[in-house]
Amino acid sequence: MSKIVIGIHGLGNKPPKELLSKWWKEALLEGLRKNNSFVKDFSFELVYWADILHKNPLDPNEMDKENLLYLNEPYIPESESINKEELGFRQKALEYLEKYSKRILVNGVLSLKIPSLTELFIHRHLRDLEEYYSESYTLINNKKQLVRKIIIDRLVEAIKKQKGKKIFLVAHSMGSIIAYDALKYYLPEIKIEVLATIGSPLGQEYVVTKIQSETNSGDIDKFIVPDNIRLGWYNFADIEDQVAVNFDLKKIYTENSRGIKIKDVLVHNYYKNSETRNPHKSYGYLRTHEFSEVLNSFLISRKFDLFRWIKNLFSFK
Repeated sequence: MSKIVIGIHGLGNKPPKELLSKWWKEALLEGLRKNNSFVKDFSFELVYWADILHKNPLDPNEMDKENLLYLNEPYIPESESINKEELGFRQKALEYLEKYSKRILVNGVLSLKIPSLTELFIHRHLRDLEEYYSESYTLINNKKQLVRKIIIDRLVEAIKKQKGKKIFLVAHSMGSIIAYDALKYYLPEIKIEVLATIGSPLGQEYVVTKIQSETNSGDIDKFIVPDNIRLGWYNFADIEDQVAVNFDLKKIYTENSRGIKIKDVLVHNYYKNSETRNPHKSYGYLRTHEFSEVLNSFLISRKFDLFRWIKNLFSFK
């Protein structure tokens, strides 16, 4: 059975689809190379939805930094000079989180402790998320349609088109909310092998509360890993990624009927443009060692199955 990797990007305006798709795949291949993978190529499709909410894409040729279409964070291959992760990083990271989590702006504002402040922050900085959760409409082919439904349909159509293939779905940031909704409510009959969420806000109290309200359940224990995930849900987060600061999703989303649980994995996102590191950037997540290991295992699993079959064939008891 053939395989495909499907990606879905996060909120905010993006460069044109062809360029963003090219950069995502370059980041994925860069990570595989660093991980000494034998995989040189694979089928990839990017689900692009930025055009639904943003009239014009970011322009890689725009030089004016004040222009709204200026592309501030292009794909940049990881520099050899970047310092590697220090020994004991995870332990230090957890200590940092415990000590300073209340000071993190995004986490604090999205905690819903001051609802009016939360809504104001989302309106000013997370307009895509606001429109997704509201009854917002837009014109598509001269027809008024619900923004959220159009966005989810993009992913649903992409996955349905690949029915019969083994699917590795990687969702960045707000894309993980879209992926969760699509799998749980729109694609019960379609199976995917792996869901990988990177920089996901699915643990943010604002998002959790929205899901609770839509399922008419105040019981967080009813949050379940979608049944159509066959092999695993891996949630990758950088400890300094403010969007994914509530990264321990396994405490919120319980195992599905297949026994699939979320595996939360802390990584270090090395994406850096000039002197500024962005621990939330998709390209950095896609080439982390931990993510690449999971992707590599998916892509080469057939070879492992064949090796096991040959070994069993010639084993004598």
